[in-house]
Amino acid sequence: MFETIVTILIFVAVIAITAVLFGGWLVLTIVRALGRVIPFYRAYSVSPAHLDAHLDFYERLGRIGALSKKRKELIAVAVSAENGCAHCTALHAGFLRAHQVEARVVSALAADPGAALEAGAVTGPDAAILRYALKLTRTPRAMSAGDVDSLRAAGLSEAEVFEVALLTGYFNYTNRVGEGLGVEPE
Repeated sequence: MFETIVTILIFVAVIAITAVLFGGWLVLTIVRALGRVIPFYRAYSVSPAHLDAHLDFYERLGRIGALSKKRKELIAVAVSAENGCAHCTALHAGFLRAHQVEARVVSALAADPGAALEAGAVTGPDAAILRYALKLTRTPRAMSAGDVDSLRAAGLSEAEVFEVALLTGYFNYTNRVGEGLGVEPE
């Protein structure tokens, strides 16, 4: 009996140490990338394995693909603002400004992406991308082949069309996790 209890305690201790070391590595990765641990990632701290999977997916989305980083951040800001996710909107608005997007455009998108589009703050293919992203965010059941065709008509490649849908879905997911856990802006 005593040996069984000791074995269980050793097993629990090994799991706890592994979680601390693994979680510590993830924290260092986040701090190295962002300079701090943002509230969204703190919310994930209860599950280092999920945080690791999320960071891996997020890194891959940002690193690879046909869409420019600027367009990825346009989608992030518009979707997050539409969903009312203040934390994600603020974070990605900062990233969008870093891509040399005018402050007035970033502010307009962060305040009301639909109104920003109507006012012509974003034009051309970028406007087509955001119209698509907002429709998919607001009314996914209303999406049709015509919506995909509008992206092609704006000059997007098949790979870019795929990424617009993928990133729109991804940012809707992260917004819902953040909002569902009550993540507040810094």
